[in-house]
Amino acid sequence: MSNILVLLESPSKIDKIKHFLEDNFPENNYEVMASGGHINKISDSGPWALGIDFETVTPKFTVDKLKKKNVAEIVKAGKNADEIILASDPDREGEAIAWHLSNLFIKDKKVIKRATFNEITEAAVVKAFREMRDIDQNLVNAQLSRQMLDKIIGYLVSNSLQKGTGLLSAGRVQTPALNILVQRDKIIKTFKEIIYKKIFVIDSKRNINLTLHRDDNNLIVNTEKTYFVSEEQANNILKNLSSKFKCESYKSKPFEVRSFKPFSTASLLQDGFSKLRMSASQITVASQKLYEAGLITYIRTDSNKFSTEFTAEAKDFINKNFKNGLFKDAVPVKTQANAQEAHEAIRPTNLDQRPDNIETIVDDKNAARLYNLIWWNTIKSLMKGPSGYYHNWSFWNNGYEFKQSWKETLDQGYNGLKANDTDENIELDENGDEIQEIDIDKPAFEMNSNFSIDISKDLIIMEEAKTSPPRMFNQASLIKELKELGIGRPSTYSPTLTKLKEREYAIPHRGKPFEVTEKGYEAERFLYDKYPEFFNLNYTANMEEKLDEIAEGKFDYKHWLSDLYKELSESVKQVIQNSKTSDIPCPRCGEGSLVFIKSKFNRGRGCSNFTVTKCGYREYEQPDGTWKEYVSVVKEDSVEKKEFKNSKKRNNVKAKK
Repeated sequence: MSNILVLLESPSKIDKIKHFLEDNFPENNYEVMASGGHINKISDSGPWALGIDFETVTPKFTVDKLKKKNVAEIVKAGKNADEIILASDPDREGEAIAWHLSNLFIKDKKVIKRATFNEITEAAVVKAFREMRDIDQNLVNAQLSRQMLDKIIGYLVSNSLQKGTGLLSAGRVQTPALNILVQRDKIIKTFKEIIYKKIFVIDSKRNINLTLHRDDNNLIVNTEKTYFVSEEQANNILKNLSSKFKCESYKSKPFEVRSFKPFSTASLLQDGFSKLRMSASQITVASQKLYEAGLITYIRTDSNKFSTEFTAEAKDFINKNFKNGLFKDAVPVKTQANAQEAHEAIRPTNLDQRPDNIETIVDDKNAARLYNLIWWNTIKSLMKGPSGYYHNWSFWNNGYEFKQSWKETLDQGYNGLKANDTDENIELDENGDEIQEIDIDKPAFEMNSNFSIDISKDLIIMEEAKTSPPRMFNQASLIKELKELGIGRPSTYSPTLTKLKEREYAIPHRGKPFEVTEKGYEAERFLYDKYPEFFNLNYTANMEEKLDEIAEGKFDYKHWLSDLYKELSESVKQVIQNSKTSDIPCPRCGEGSLVFIKSKFNRGRGCSNFTVTKCGYREYEQPDGTWKEYVSVVKEDSVEKKEFKNSKKRNNVKAKK
């Protein structure tokens, strides 16, 4: 019987994995342990505290202080193992964790293998342990490159940001995300609305609702590219209209609404925010619990596809449990060039595990609601949607074109399902807005063209409207924007939003748009003034593409990181040098000027002459934006303690004599 040590990431998986292995591989003795994630981190040593040797472009790792005891126990257990199997998560992070763990046993020359599974089910785990492989060094290099890249940019630029503004941090993904928010906020704040007129023809008895589309010069009205109808123009149009409307065009085309698509990490975060009003961090925590409980597949993925095997299982399930032949293959989703699709889309591991009976497995309310969302989204993404015909009529009246459309639904598809308490039953369009199904009766028109209809001029209505600025991003739409721009990856979306909030750059109000703060504006101004190339959105997306090429073994990351460091460090040195002076004189000595200093609290400023005259003036920013001098508080008993210590020293001297 062989002694096998299995190393996972999360302790919550231990019992389940051990049970699967003991049942299916009784010939072996298994000890299952968890690393708790990364055991190492890049040290804060060397130039700029980067912990990177730029001669060889290799990071210097130190064991995380919180993991030292855990690492010691893993090493001890490895001494007695005939084989070590590394079963950390199936992504670049997990591959790097496996690599770090393998390095603990280099001297022991142990047999080490890598096992990966996309879901914590017996079938998936057993399959993974029968198809083990070696560590993929290309994936490890991609993760190490990301770590070094993030530290180079984060540490260097944050250092200059602190010296120049007193603000705390910048980041490779965080800063472009902030830029997206600031630019949108500027557009909204400088937007000037245009008040204009809409013209309708409404005959409710005949279900007629015509809208003016083109004027007598054949120009489409009320668009940015043409013009908006003024009150004077509207009155002139009303005068020119007669009561006779001639239909010159009729079109009919089939439609099917398929708004439910398999979940990637980004789309799960978007729907969780829009439908459940949960924050990105809440969704991340809840989905991790569901994954570790074996209820859903791996949660960090760019994929919007189900496996062929699962699709076949889902087809059987839907045909057995729902009427009317609702099954239909999922809508193909266009794959982005830089998408990582090593895994399936996020889905339930077992459709028989219905949302209304998972309380015994997960007692977390957010996790239960999220499972509801994932289960129903998966089911509906594999069902026919509402379908029928769009009918469109075009009428002309004295050179003016009016249009009306009618949506004729012939098959309700998944909308015809019986209401279920666990189904959120919310359908969103491409803009994240809820789709409202409004039943409108057929208008009193023929289903063809070349006919006329008389409508009283009294039924022609003029209505005031105004243009609106683009909407401010919320958590869902910002994640969508980042994904479409190719910035960040599934594992970075939630941490990026958290960092923007922690640094008080942008506040993500619950279920509402972001609020960009003055600190956010100041940080964005500084960073894009000093480092416009490094935080250019295309440049940031190009970094992600290079990391993907490293993962495929197609790109030399060492020269890339070395060149980037040299260029950025020179820029940072110059920015810091220019930040050492300011126009604000020191209130205490009057000789130095106030410059930003490192602070664990709010922003701090101190006298620039500290190293010369020892002027120790310091002040800190208050919550209301004002600055207040720091005065150290002397504790009441500190004088007595000092006198006691001096007395004790004098007595010791006397005793020696």
